Amino acid sequence: MADKITFSFGENWSAYKKKASPEQFDASLEDLETWLGTENIKGKRILDIGCGSGVHSYNFYRLGAKELTSFDYDVHSVNTTREFWKEAKEPSNWTVFQGSVLDEKLMAGLGKYDIVYSWGVLHHTGSMWQAIYNAIQTVADGGLFWIAIYQGVDTYEYDLELKKRYNNASWLGKKAMVWYRILRKIKTQLSRRENPFAWNKKNERGMDVYHDIIDWLGGLPYEVASVAQIKAFCEPEGLQLLKVDTSEGCAVYLFKKTD
Repeated sequence: MADKITFSFGENWSAYKKKASPEQFDASLEDLETWLGTENIKGKRILDIGCGSGVHSYNFYRLGAKELTSFDYDVHSVNTTREFWKEAKEPSNWTVFQGSVLDEKLMAGLGKYDIVYSWGVLHHTGSMWQAIYNAIQTVADGGLFWIAIYQGVDTYEYDLELKKRYNNASWLGKKAMVWYRILRKIKTQLSRRENPFAWNKKNERGMDVYHDIIDWLGGLPYEVASVAQIKAFCEPEGLQLLKVDTSEGCAVYLFKKTD
């Protein structure tokens, strides 16, 4: 099947922002506090690679980032993040622009950051290992590198074909694939004797099930890596693994750059 891409991450997250509640934005803030601690955010220089909906950049700002740089390849994500920037009264210490992590000249010109954050982005660039390498180069000595990478190594071929099928489908076909998964969620709710109409839960990062389903189905390009592969790649670059969470589809890693 041809590697056709008709899905826009930015359009999906723009739709999410329009419907999301302030409580969902606060859930993202709590996630940042849990992983990093407020003391490791306030007064720090932070880079958000692939800023998506912009909610995490917004919460880095709310938690007192000294300087914040947010960029995304998808112009819709850039525009959605700029909406958060405007809601924050257009602060001069927060920069939002369109760019690619694969642009080595761009990345080299950004300088070094205390926190480099990229959640569920680098595996969608079409050149995951190069993207990870470029991102690492922006981490300051003693800085934190916080990323999430898909870990579905065993199901990779199946998942890739599913994503290709979604991108090749008609508008109606896409809706059918989404609703098939929604009905599975409802069935699960019923089997647990839970409210079947409460399937569209928000997760701990503030996103909701509906937009996550669309994100999962549409997400091309698509690559995966095991925890061992990520560690083997990052450790020679001077990164020490502090924490990893493999409980979801993406493994979440927090590294520290050794001095």
